[in-house]
Amino acid sequence: MLILLFLFLLVVPTGVMAGRVIVSESEAHRLGQPDRWLTPVCATCGRELSLTTAHCRLHRHPQPRRNPVIILVTVLLFLAMVPAAPSLWVWPAYAVFIGASVLLTVTDLDTKLIPNRILGPSIVVGSVLLAGGWLAATESGSLVRALGGGFAYFAVMYILALLARGGLGFGDVKLAFLIGIFAGYLSWGAVVVAGLGGFIIGGVVSIGLLLARTRGRKDEIPFGPFMTVAGVVAVLWGVQVISWYSG
Repeated sequence: MLILLFLFLLVVPTGVMAGRVIVSESEAHRLGQPDRWLTPVCATCGRELSLTTAHCRLHRHPQPRRNPVIILVTVLLFLAMVPAAPSLWVWPAYAVFIGASVLLTVTDLDTKLIPNRILGPSIVVGSVLLAGGWLAATESGSLVRALGGGFAYFAVMYILALLARGGLGFGDVKLAFLIGIFAGYLSWGAVVVAGLGGFIIGGVVSIGLLLARTRGRKDEIPFGPFMTVAGVVAVLWGVQVISWYSG
C-alpha cells in the first residue's frame, strides 16, 4: 500500500514535471534558443503549453507530436525505476539519471550534440543525490564502484574516440562518465551491459537503417542515443541481462 501511494503521489507527478522540463529544454536546443528549464512554451505565440504539451493553452496551437510521447516515456521509466532501484533513498538520483538520459537522447537526435550545460549539472546533481541516498542506505550500492565505473567507461570511450579519429565525439566520452557512475553503483556487470549494449544496439540500428535505405554509409548517425538506451537498460534490467547471458 505504501508503495502504491509513493507511486501515485510522487513518482507519476514527478515524471510528468520532468517530461515537461525535457520538452522545454530540448525544444530550446532544437531552435537554438537559451536554456529553458521550467515552463514549455509555444514556438508560435510564446504561451505556456498544456499539461500534455500537445498544444498551447491559449490559442491551441498544435505542438510536435513527440511531446506527449516524451512525457509518457519519462513517467513509465520513472515507474520502472521504483522496483529496480536498490533503495527508495537512491531513487531520486536515478530519476535524475533517467531524466538526463531522455533529454540527452532527444537533444542528440535533434542537434547531434551532447551539451555540457545539460551533462554537467546532471553529473553533479545526480552524484550528490546518489551520495545522499547511500548515506541513508549504505547497503544499496557502492560509491567507490560508482566512481570506478564512471572513470572506467570514460577511459574506454576516450581511447576508442582517439582510435576512431572523429568517429566518436568527445560528448559521447563525457556521457560515458555519467552512465558509468549510475551503472557502477549497482554492479560491474551493469557497467559491462551499458558499455557493450551501446555498441550492440548501435550496430543493429545502423544496419537496419542501411538496409531500409533511410541512411547511407556516409551519413552521420549520433551514437549518444545508443549509449543512453543501453545505460537505462543496464540500470533497470542489468541483473536480468547478465543472468540470461550466463545461462
